[in-house]
Amino acid sequence: MDYKKSFHNIFYIFLFLWSGFLFSQKNEKQNHIDRLINTTNQLYLDGKTENFLATSKEIISLSESMKYEKGIAYGYYYLSAYYYDIAEFRESIHQVKKAQEFKDYLAKDKTLAARISAMLGGNYLLLELYTLSSKNYRNALRVLAGKSGKNTIDSLTESSAYSNMSYLFHNINLQDSMYFYLNRENSILKKIKFKDAYVEKGCSCLGFGNYHSTQNKTDSAVYYYTKSLAFFAGKKHPCKIESLIGLGNLLTQQHDYEKAHEYYNSALQNFENNSFPDIQSELYKKISELYIAQGNATEGKKYQDLYLTSHKKLDSQKKKERDFALNEAMNEEKALHDAEDKKNRKITFIIVFVLILITLFIIYLLKKSKSKNEKVLEITKKLQTEKVITEREKDSLKMQLSDAYEEVRKLARENSPEFFIRFQEVYPHFRIKMLEINPKFKVSELTFGAYIYLGYNTKEIADYTFKAVKTIENNRYNFRKKLGISPDKDLSVWLRNFIDSE
Repeated sequence: MDYKKSFHNIFYIFLFLWSGFLFSQKNEKQNHIDRLINTTNQLYLDGKTENFLATSKEIISLSESMKYEKGIAYGYYYLSAYYYDIAEFRESIHQVKKAQEFKDYLAKDKTLAARISAMLGGNYLLLELYTLSSKNYRNALRVLAGKSGKNTIDSLTESSAYSNMSYLFHNINLQDSMYFYLNRENSILKKIKFKDAYVEKGCSCLGFGNYHSTQNKTDSAVYYYTKSLAFFAGKKHPCKIESLIGLGNLLTQQHDYEKAHEYYNSALQNFENNSFPDIQSELYKKISELYIAQGNATEGKKYQDLYLTSHKKLDSQKKKERDFALNEAMNEEKALHDAEDKKNRKITFIIVFVLILITLFIIYLLKKSKSKNEKVLEITKKLQTEKVITEREKDSLKMQLSDAYEEVRKLARENSPEFFIRFQEVYPHFRIKMLEINPKFKVSELTFGAYIYLGYNTKEIADYTFKAVKTIENNRYNFRKKLGISPDKDLSVWLRNFIDSE
């Protein structure tokens, strides 16, 4: 008996020690992954694109083997960042959406949740899908607005969102809005230590340099471009390259060609293999223009050929990736709508069923009651009261709809990137019914249709969107063709009748 008891004690001690060993091994693996995450994050912040591909894959491999959700989510996020930096936007979106699948973990890690939304915003921005970009950047800011105890990474994510929003408005030629978001970014960066935000501060100076350049304030532009270069002294980063290009552009305008060459050549030397091909393509174009301005046609043609080759490749790739991203976004939205519709139908069924039960119960009570007529009168009076209340609620809703209608028209006249987002909120059935006619409608075409639905004529649309009247006429012809409407029908009237019909 003593022998068996001793054996059992030894067995339990061994089992306890083995469990402790396995637990410590698991903790050590997680700690190793966390260290890799920190290392990769620093490489990412330093703009060392070529270095964090391997560590991202290692994080994913180690984390998947032990089902460590934090590691998997961060691994896919950094993998997305790698593809973003080399302008492979479709793959970047694919990877970041893999990270987005870990909703339970992201509900606890708002820092990563916001960074994922910002990464999507960045991809859509460079694909010129401005509505989707703005939506994701605003979502990143909304996530962080609800977080208490923000850390440095959170502040950097906020500043980056504002920076890219300024770039978005720069692209659609709304310089006042660009300047507003640059100042929002700058107000955050002032509170962060230099060593934690030298990249963001350098890129912020680039943004201010670009703004002043568009305003023809050369001295201010030179000041900010030079200040940006100071932040990146001894380092390589795309913002440094763009600041060098910016200075080269200003010198070219001033006909200081030799100095311009120095800045352009310095920019060329800062490219790593396959990194930032969109910036490199634009640089080839600027160098070509510089040589042509000097009368050196041979070198001008050499760089023009480099530009045309790279630009054609990028443009083709970007078009494919833009169409893919847009179709994917529309499919996701349709899936959400279908799920919401299914949910609403289920709720409606339950409500109707409950109302039927209530009605049957009331009928039963009325049959049993001696004062049947009095109760009928009482119920009738109650229904009449509810009808009055319903009419009042309808009047209130009409007033709200009128306010929303005016807001949408105001956004349309301002050519705001928020216009189509708000239009869909006010007229949620518009996109659905349009896609029933032709599922291949692009967002730009749906936005154009929104202008027509609101009753704007060709000249008004041209004025508000800063396009030629001929361009709008062509857009109207192509839009009518996709709808399959004969020329003798009024497009605006037909569209409103179709959308507003049950």
